[in-house]
Amino acid sequence: MNPSRNQKHFIDVLFTLGLLCVFAASALAVVLIGAHVYKTTAADMDANYTTRTSLSYIAEKVRQHDESGSIFLGKVEDRDALIFLETIEDKEYATYIYEDEGYLKELFTQKEKEPKKSQGESILEVTDFTIQEASKGLFQFTAADRQKHSLSLLIHVQSE
Repeated sequence: MNPSRNQKHFIDVLFTLGLLCVFAASALAVVLIGAHVYKTTAADMDANYTTRTSLSYIAEKVRQHDESGSIFLGKVEDRDALIFLETIEDKEYATYIYEDEGYLKELFTQKEKEPKKSQGESILEVTDFTIQEASKGLFQFTAADRQKHSLSLLIHVQSE
């Protein structure tokens, strides 16, 4: 028998443990980087969803109500609002879209009734929402998310 063959070297154990530690540290680093990327992507998607969806909602409302003289700017108390007029069974109704307390809101009521901000139904959370009429029949809407990323939409009323 050769006694040197059965003898384990301390350096072999140390090398194996070192290799295991390097693998564990690499795996932990990959998991931490992946978690950070996921968190950032999820936050960006959430912010992008609210701004894009609010502007898409307004664009669709404009397209639905695109009749001569039925879309114009006005006020709901102290807030700028986009107003859509329509006649249902010989009664005139108004739909108001405006921003109040960080939410895009919609209010549907009879035209002759005075609208109140608090009566509107919350649609989506938005900040820094503005409505402007850039020129006759051309409206500009700007919405921002919680991280202050803003998007704008220009839409032209075809019936004007």
